[in-house]
Amino acid sequence: MGEEPRRPKKKPDFQEMGSDFLRKMDDFFTNKPPRNILDSIDSFFQNQSLPARIPVDMFETDKEWIVKAELPGVNKEDIKVDISGDRVNISLTNDEDVKQYDEKHEFYQRERKYYHTERTVQLPYAIDKRTAKAKYNNGILEIRGPKKPRSNYHLDIE
Repeated sequence: MGEEPRRPKKKPDFQEMGSDFLRKMDDFFTNKPPRNILDSIDSFFQNQSLPARIPVDMFETDKEWIVKAELPGVNKEDIKVDISGDRVNISLTNDEDVKQYDEKHEFYQRERKYYHTERTVQLPYAIDKRTAKAKYNNGILEIRGPKKPRSNYHLDIE
């Protein structure tokens, strides 16, 4: 007779479950490991040195065409310029292998980064590979050449 009826356990509502889940996620990302994952992700995106799309300006003078590309922080050795017909292709390739060792904390880190991007621009003139010149100075790649009319590659139909 002295036994109380059993009450069903209260089911946690979604708000409680959600806040508990978020608290656990916060603990994971901020407390473990000592140098947390979010810092690693942030440093990865902050240290991108190559642009996703190469910004290009094209203009002409009375005698020549000029293409300028802004490439701040890019090494001259990472730039390749190809000419084909009336097109200029600028490509950037960066292949890094960074190693770091901290004796105090017995920590070793090695990162390998590979990056490639390119941009092709079409000019209204034929490009002569022998007279076109490229120069890289202070983060600006300048490609220039004399104006020559395009050849007519159309075939007559019989």
